[in-house]
Amino acid sequence: MLTQDQIEAVLNDTFFRWGKDREAEVTPGVKFAHYTSAQVAMDIIKAPDEDRCLWLRNAMLMNDFSEIEYGQQLLRLSLTNEQLRNRLIEACNGIHEGILGAFTMIDQEVYAIKRSTYLLSLALHKGSELHQGKLSMWRAYGGDTNVCILLNPEVFMTPQTAYDAVIAPVDYGGPSKFVEGVAGIVDKMIANRDALRQIDSETVKTNLKYALDVMILSTKHPGFEEENEWRVIHRAQLTPAPNSPPSKIVSVNGIVQKVFYLPMKNMPEHDVANADINTLLFKILIGPTPNPDLVWEGFVTLLAENGVQNPVDKVITCNIPLRR
Repeated sequence: MLTQDQIEAVLNDTFFRWGKDREAEVTPGVKFAHYTSAQVAMDIIKAPDEDRCLWLRNAMLMNDFSEIEYGQQLLRLSLTNEQLRNRLIEACNGIHEGILGAFTMIDQEVYAIKRSTYLLSLALHKGSELHQGKLSMWRAYGGDTNVCILLNPEVFMTPQTAYDAVIAPVDYGGPSKFVEGVAGIVDKMIANRDALRQIDSETVKTNLKYALDVMILSTKHPGFEEENEWRVIHRAQLTPAPNSPPSKIVSVNGIVQKVFYLPMKNMPEHDVANADINTLLFKILIGPTPNPDLVWEGFVTLLAENGVQNPVDKVITCNIPLRR
């Protein structure tokens, strides 16, 4: 009989290795960047400590939600590989009858996977990007007065039990890399078959489906590689998990919508540390705007009024002469 810790170890080793090699990219000095409007950044800073948070918005409101359809297409394409498909069937049937149903569930969820997925998009920044940002991101996000909130990565990269949310690097490797990812899961299912047989079949099937969901939700066309995006992902369930992130109804650009959110506060009882604004916030980078000095002054004042230490050092302007 496996202990709960052993069960979790086997499931993680089998199903959740996608993107693990990319974690080595988060080295000292690297930051996560969240591009947004100056209004949203102001609202985050001005919120009372107990309400300050980062939002996960519905995938259907992304700039191009066809990104998810791209991941689903790659999964279907992977399963046209006869050798891989046969090994997958063998691996599933060698563990528990019915595990293959995970693939039927995914095929039935072309719409539902978008409808129930909530994301926080971040971009990995280093070097000169920490004081000028990325031109493609300035063009795409935040409107005429946009900012980049640079965040220290520790809270995102440390395992925690507070919230049903995972962080995953977006992969831009195209069809061949996706096939490798599916094949990697199959290899581990075969290698860990004896242990997986000792785990409830529904648990194994649920974890297989979730692993494939994460692959689908963290895959983009190679043409977007310059973004170097990472995503915090939450899949909302009809019956919320006990550790589902809190949610609320908000209006963004006139669109009334539900968002899930991650409170910017430490929860040591759930291994959440480095989440308070003074520890989490690295810099606020002011994007191309007609009046960068005024926006800079405004954010320095906001930070000072809301207890952020060394506010003058926390705000910089990129000074890119971008014409819109």
